[in-house]
Amino acid sequence: MEALLPGLVPKIRAALAAGALLCLTAATGSAAAGPVLIRDAEIEATLRRVGDPIFRAAGLSPSGVKIYLIQDPEMNAFVAGGQNIFLHTGMIDRMENLDQLRGVIAHETGHIAGGHLARRDQAMSGGRNMMLIGMLGAAAAGIAGAPDASVAIAAGSQQVATRNLLAYSRGEEAAADQAGARYVSTAGGDPAAVLDVLRILRGQEALMGRDQDPYTRTHPMSSERIMMLENRIAKMPKGKAPDPEDVYWYDRMVTKLRAFTEGPAQTIRANPPVDTSEMATLARAIAYHRQPDTARAAQQMDALLALRPDDPYYIELKGQFLLEGGKAGPAAAAYRRASELAPDQPLILAGLGRALLNTDDPGAAREARDVLSRATRLDRKNSDAYRDLALAEARLGNEGAAALATAERYSGSGTPRDVLRNATRAADLLPVGSPGWRRAQDMITMARRALKK
Repeated sequence: MEALLPGLVPKIRAALAAGALLCLTAATGSAAAGPVLIRDAEIEATLRRVGDPIFRAAGLSPSGVKIYLIQDPEMNAFVAGGQNIFLHTGMIDRMENLDQLRGVIAHETGHIAGGHLARRDQAMSGGRNMMLIGMLGAAAAGIAGAPDASVAIAAGSQQVATRNLLAYSRGEEAAADQAGARYVSTAGGDPAAVLDVLRILRGQEALMGRDQDPYTRTHPMSSERIMMLENRIAKMPKGKAPDPEDVYWYDRMVTKLRAFTEGPAQTIRANPPVDTSEMATLARAIAYHRQPDTARAAQQMDALLALRPDDPYYIELKGQFLLEGGKAGPAAAAYRRASELAPDQPLILAGLGRALLNTDDPGAAREARDVLSRATRLDRKNSDAYRDLALAEARLGNEGAAALATAERYSGSGTPRDVLRNATRAADLLPVGSPGWRRAQDMITMARRALKK
């Protein structure tokens, strides 16, 4: 599991600055330098497994909706920058079961399907002038997941315009609740899960104080939203219990997230060695690795692989432990096996490439180049994979290709000057008319346009 700042982060900030953010939150707010996105092949596959039936129920193409995970303990989920759903780790941690997480995703899907981001832009356009400064300040504060608190920034002569904007938000949140319940029901789940989520949020709301102006909130009081939903859900079929396989992968995801984000000692206390269940063993394996206690971590991983010898994500996790423990050769072997079992997982391929580059094998650079090229074709947002690809190309003496990979890395980071510098170098070194040369020319043009803005 990796935490990084990929190219999507500048887009999140841009969406925030434009007010193009709609969220389901109970956060009180805190300063934050910026969102840290977690990338993990298993977790991303599980989120797809949970979300895709909801997207189909909403009439959306699952491949067109992206789910991103932000490392933040606050309860928050939001839509920004188009069909992008962002979940805080704190939101997943506070959900009590799979249906509730599905309800959160369904609510955010309601914003996407309802076109609420576009309507938010229209609502903002009527209240520019003095309101703009206040709303931009509010949006900046909202990056920490605190739109309720950030509303206080918009004051004075901006208040009427602000309230008009927030009236849109209140209606949007209620509409997203209704749509989310419908999507869960259509997907065969229990729509009451959406109500359960709102009740959890209402419990958090009580901690924030009772003297807030309910008119100047980005979404209705949770109690009001619950009342609006109850009658609607009473008329819907209850739905069936979640598929046991879905529950299994959900439990694994939650276990993995908690073990990587909580302190190792806390994890071990919650999962003592007397508990030999698979989830407890997984939690201990990660906790021991983080201490680090490599012998105990390896022992727990062996137990997991005895249960599921062909599980690509357990084998990938073993590779991560080995690589971070300085054993690049065995790590490469583990990642290679994982990639054979899950050949279209770009993060596993990227791990294999990184492991190969850390071995002493002089011939490993060529294999690393090949697998990293495939990884970046499958996932163009992985800046670390582009960094490693550039290193592999440089070791092979392909300076033009290395410069191109570096330009690709920077193209997703919001730094057009770096893109221009490296793309120009790539264009100078690559054969004129080659695919790489044409790609470099495209990036040069895009970088120059970005610098003119």
